Amino acid sequence: MHEVIYFEAPGYAEPTRLCLELSGKPWKNTIVDWDGYQELKEAGELPWGFLPVLKTSQGTIAESGAMMRYAASLAGLDSDDLYTQGKINEIIDVIDGWRAHFTPTFYIDDLEERCAARKALFEPGAKMDAGLKDLETLFENSSTGWIAGTEGMSLADVKAFLNTFMMFSGQFDGIDEGMIQAYPLLLEYHKKVSNHPSVKSYYDIEDKWRWVFKPDAFSNQ
Repeated sequence: MHEVIYFEAPGYAEPTRLCLELSGKPWKNTIVDWDGYQELKEAGELPWGFLPVLKTSQGTIAESGAMMRYAASLAGLDSDDLYTQGKINEIIDVIDGWRAHFTPTFYIDDLEERCAARKALFEPGAKMDAGLKDLETLFENSSTGWIAGTEGMSLADVKAFLNTFMMFSGQFDGIDEGMIQAYPLLLEYHKKVSNHPSVKSYYDIEDKWRWVFKPDAFSNQ
């Protein structure tokens, strides 16, 4: 059985978790706290000293991108067509690129300054605003509604869905969930992915962060 080990929050492990769920194969979700992480690290259980990790029958895989791609292959969320797989990976890299502009805000100690820096990224034409509008364009131009133009959901959709809407979950100071209303096509995309039967079933839980992945998450905004 595959086992994901990470903290309770969605974070870097969530794409792997969802891919494993979509695979239909049994898997284990192991939650640890900071002390549990330190114990794993001291025991040499973490190949590079960090979480998350994915345990398989052949050994442990670290690094969230590698884990995510492994789990996506297990779930059939990649493509045998080389070009299509290249486009899937391209979209994933683009998402990682614009999200990289958000990361430096975590190192701003002053709360007011941190909130202001984050809000500025969503101003018209700013990095996060431009990235979200790029996703809207991909969705709008797709003949299938899946952002890489695939017949069914691909890893690009898992990445886009989780990374995009996680930002509006309330866990990031300065990011109001109401801000998503500026992106109506993303709300349509949210409706499509969140109503996928397996996604809907997996997120039919009460959770302080994962409410954003439910079909009606933004209906009252």
